[in-house]
Amino acid sequence: MPALPPGRRPQPWSYATLLVLLMLGQATSAIPSPLYSLYAAKWDYPPFLTTVIFAAYGAVAVVAILASGPLSDRYGRRPVLLVAILLLLAGLAVFVFAAGPGHLVVARMLNGLGIGAIVVVGGAALLDVSPERAARSGTLTAIAFNVGIAAAALGTAGLAQTGFHPLLLPYLADAFIALVLFVLLLVMREPHPSAGAAPLGIPRPHVPKEIRGRFVFAVIGAGAAWAVLGVCFSLEPSIAAHAAHVDGPFFGGVVIAAVTLAAACAQVVSARHPARTVALVGDTALAVLMLAGVAGFATGNAGVIIVTVALQGGAYGLAFGGSLRHLTAHIPAERRGAVMSMFYLLAYGALITPTLLVGIGATVWSDTVIFPVFSVLAALLCVSAVVVERVLGRRGGQSAVTPASTAEAPRMSEVD
Repeated sequence: MPALPPGRRPQPWSYATLLVLLMLGQATSAIPSPLYSLYAAKWDYPPFLTTVIFAAYGAVAVVAILASGPLSDRYGRRPVLLVAILLLLAGLAVFVFAAGPGHLVVARMLNGLGIGAIVVVGGAALLDVSPERAARSGTLTAIAFNVGIAAAALGTAGLAQTGFHPLLLPYLADAFIALVLFVLLLVMREPHPSAGAAPLGIPRPHVPKEIRGRFVFAVIGAGAAWAVLGVCFSLEPSIAAHAAHVDGPFFGGVVIAAVTLAAACAQVVSARHPARTVALVGDTALAVLMLAGVAGFATGNAGVIIVTVALQGGAYGLAFGGSLRHLTAHIPAERRGAVMSMFYLLAYGALITPTLLVGIGATVWSDTVIFPVFSVLAALLCVSAVVVERVLGRRGGQSAVTPASTAEAPRMSEVD
């Protein structure tokens, strides 16, 4: 990749700006989660509609993930990121003026397009700005994602608990930060040295035969983790508050923050360990903790529930982070776009489908019935990932340990 001349190199503050932008994207995705119970009470709609609102985000985010990378290769990182911020602002405006649940679906779709683009293009821009810090950028990105979600969830839930304009102020604060970043991007120099030279085309999802075993293991593990995350961000806050007999949305925000902060800590601590081992430990731990979580919620004790979801969050961080590192360390360079396209298509399917099914179940049955069923199914999915990897390992197949599996690879984190 050609180096930029001194007069065109990104400014020293560009790296920090991009990290804050990545944090803002995930914060924007988390703001509505503690407020869903308020919206449901205001407009009297069933739990299933909450999951539809959440799933709308994931459905369009995958479109942005597939399209934004090639667009930024062709036209530059800055133009795509500027459009992404405008989409965030448009979604926030719809939230502010929403007059019904249909507006919430539109708002989440607009935000999903913007956040999907920020995840892909912001991460690529970080590598453009500081390619020598590629491994460190992966860790910082994971931290930024999870801290952004935790801060937004806690801040929004705390504001909602006070009753002081909870359906307005969180969006205005988020919009203010977005506007500041928009101005900074306007004056930032384009970080991509080959902008304008790349052909425009969206990679066709495809998995080469030589890594299909490894891919299946990674997708099952990551899919189970994202299924847990989807329910956590949509229905679990209200289920946890109901189980703990706690009124108000703040407890739900604490639940989300506990999951994401534990995930961030787990990903940082595990970064130096072999990816395959981390994924297997994460899958196994998540299976056990999903089953233990049923008992934890049944106690009705708020402290026990918080500890339970924090442990699940740590296991989620290991399962997803390890699975993705295990896969990305072995993708042929010329196939990266196609393989990651397939990975995220399936991962977002795992995020959306169980969330919708839990929403349907919560509409028909009580959460005391549907949550244990979901926990058991998620645990079985995690166990299946472990079984797949063990079988392939015994056969000496694609997923057997190789020196490359312990190599440092770019780490990509979760999108809500």
